[in-house]
Amino acid sequence: MVPPTTDGPPAPTTSREEAWVAHAALLDAARNATEDAEPYRGPLESIERGEPLDREGVAVLRDALVDYLGDAPVRDRAPGRALLRRVDDAADAQSRRA
Repeated sequence: MVPPTTDGPPAPTTSREEAWVAHAALLDAARNATEDAEPYRGPLESIERGEPLDREGVAVLRDALVDYLGDAPVRDRAPGRALLRRVDDAADAQSRRA
């Protein structure tokens, strides 16, 4: 996976477990989308390629994780919470730069 940087957008995940949880959360959110699942396509593709997420991708992933972790399998909870903390930090950093 791509290591996080302080200057650019955040790396989406730092471990295979986190990548799995991010992917599962985004797929779950896309499946549950009442209108358009298109907003999840970009972040899903970035996760699959191990690329950084843009501002919108960070926001989409954060929302997907919040929804997913409420009923996530036990194995996904710890890496999901760690990822959510990092995504929250990245969203805060991006909003300060904007």
